[in-house]
Amino acid sequence: MKISLDVDSVLANVMVVWNIIYNKEYDKKLKKEDINAWDFWKKLNLNRKEFNDIFTKTWNQWNTIPPTEENLGSKVKELSNLGTVDIVTGRSKETISQVKEWLKQENIVYNKFIRVSPYALKGNLPYDVFIDDSPYNIIDAAKRNKFSLIYNQPWNQGINTNQNIFRVNDITEAIQIIKDLKKNSVIKLSP
Repeated sequence: MKISLDVDSVLANVMVVWNIIYNKEYDKKLKKEDINAWDFWKKLNLNRKEFNDIFTKTWNQWNTIPPTEENLGSKVKELSNLGTVDIVTGRSKETISQVKEWLKQENIVYNKFIRVSPYALKGNLPYDVFIDDSPYNIIDAAKRNKFSLIYNQPWNQGINTNQNIFRVNDITEAIQIIKDLKKNSVIKLSP
């Protein structure tokens, strides 16, 4: 089984640092909990370049980005016992080295690092399971009959679960869902 694991807001709690930078530069008081839509930046009157520039600044401060949960390294290792785990991210080319340094700092072990262009959908990639916070990626993968585990965030609350979409609050829940799917012979493990 091949597992696609996203970085931003699934492993790395980037919006905490993104908000600090945004609030300082624009004299605002935005909190992560206030972000209730995937394209929230439009409501902030930011264009895509401004939004992405803040992300680049965020990843330039990679060593200040907290993980989304404790003991991520051991949880991802346990996930890799269920299948091949690849990091699949829509990060810009300019931030890849910082992302990889962050993963190393957090002891996140993975098979391959796959960068897709920002805003590209991932569902057409050859994975059986997707763990992501993007409502668009989750819906796209589910429409292709792939198992989609949406990592719970304020901006993806409008996504309903179904036979292919599961909501998880952490990697431990993702592991349990994948184990249950395997136990019920819904998915098979790769040798």
